[in-house]
Amino acid sequence: MNPIAGRARAALAMVLLLAASQACTPAPAPQFGSGLARVPASGGVQRLERTMFERLNRDRKARGLPALRFDERLSDIARHHSGDMRDHHFFEHESPRTGGVDNRLDAAGYAFLTARENLSEAPDVERSQDGLLNSPPHYANIMSNDVTHVGIGIVEGGVVDATNLTVTQVFARPAENETPERAARRALERLDSERTARQRSPAKRSRQLMQLAEKHLEDLDERASPESVERAGQGVVKALEGKQAGSVMISAQLVPSSAQVAFPDALLEASTCDVGLALRRAKGEHGRPVLQVLLLARPTP
Repeated sequence: MNPIAGRARAALAMVLLLAASQACTPAPAPQFGSGLARVPASGGVQRLERTMFERLNRDRKARGLPALRFDERLSDIARHHSGDMRDHHFFEHESPRTGGVDNRLDAAGYAFLTARENLSEAPDVERSQDGLLNSPPHYANIMSNDVTHVGIGIVEGGVVDATNLTVTQVFARPAENETPERAARRALERLDSERTARQRSPAKRSRQLMQLAEKHLEDLDERASPESVERAGQGVVKALEGKQAGSVMISAQLVPSSAQVAFPDALLEASTCDVGLALRRAKGEHGRPVLQVLLLARPTP
């Protein structure tokens, strides 16, 4: 038996076992953009990262999937975790210092909609990628259709064997930095599309409801607490008193992008409806950038 190949198989089996079974004390969740130290990469390591990236996209293409974009910021985040594992002798998605991949993305100030992570230790990138493809959960991450970008972070030296490479792959769908105006337009376009799919006419933009949404969006606190939503609702109801306006639905949401604005079924199924929508930028959990939404709807059965 080739001793290097034998060592590779043993190392991969060990790291997969550790990744599945070993836990550590979680780190406190960081605030968005609080900082994540950059681990520099030599020219040789950068070439290895690019080689793995190219191999990964060939693997996706062979299965009819679109190529992912190489993201230097994700590579920096991934390389930080590879170095952390090597230097502190653990092999796990959760670090005692930086938490999980979501925490590392937050610390680096990387806004995302979806994130996934693969870890590997092997003598070279080809055997690393082979091992990941042979593991169903890691294969699923590589072939995922809910991500668009990937970063590869490699450091020389393994956790199990000092001659190995420690590899982290971070997959993500970045959140777009939408202006509130563009997000509102997109959300209403999607509402019309969803109503059309149910054979309903597009929603009518009500000037009255638009103005009320803009005004009472200011009543919401940063987290859209139930108390502030109730306050906004009372303001809307009071403004409509005596105007025979009919029943108005009120929905307050915190979403990472316009694509996540939710529309109640009653709004989607109504024969006709008037709507008002206002959005503004806010900070969500751990300071993540989000959109705060106030949706007013007056459906007609």
